[in-house]
Amino acid sequence: MDLNDCIEFVRRNPNGFLATIDGDRPRVRPMTVWDADPSGFYFYTSRVKPLMSQLQACPKVELAFYQPGTPPDIGVLLRIAGQIEIVEDMNVRRKLYEAMPWLKEIGTGTPDCPTIVVFRIATGQYNFWTWENNIKPGPWIPFP
Repeated sequence: MDLNDCIEFVRRNPNGFLATIDGDRPRVRPMTVWDADPSGFYFYTSRVKPLMSQLQACPKVELAFYQPGTPPDIGVLLRIAGQIEIVEDMNVRRKLYEAMPWLKEIGTGTPDCPTIVVFRIATGQYNFWTWENNIKPGPWIPFP
């Protein structure tokens, strides 16, 4: 599977789980990808959440996205590992506010709101897991 397959999988299944490191402990939380394209997988959060301090201390993350199957097919799991980068580009931030209009109700209500942080994973690797490769998962494929 290539990067376009990975992007389409995430677009169909945008709710995943993001793993970070908090000191010496892993932390996992649900996250939604609000955009995915060849330039990366895009997320947002509040600057005041513990997630931001974890990302600043260790920007390396891993995500898992699951697409259930119909029994006996147990589905497909996509894992993405990479390093986040903060996105300051105002065009990207405007796109976020168009995709998530409820953000206009918090903070300044504008794309330049200092409490909203946009980040992406632009480089890394991904891996698809299915029952067929359960014992020997498919290779980790670098991207972009």
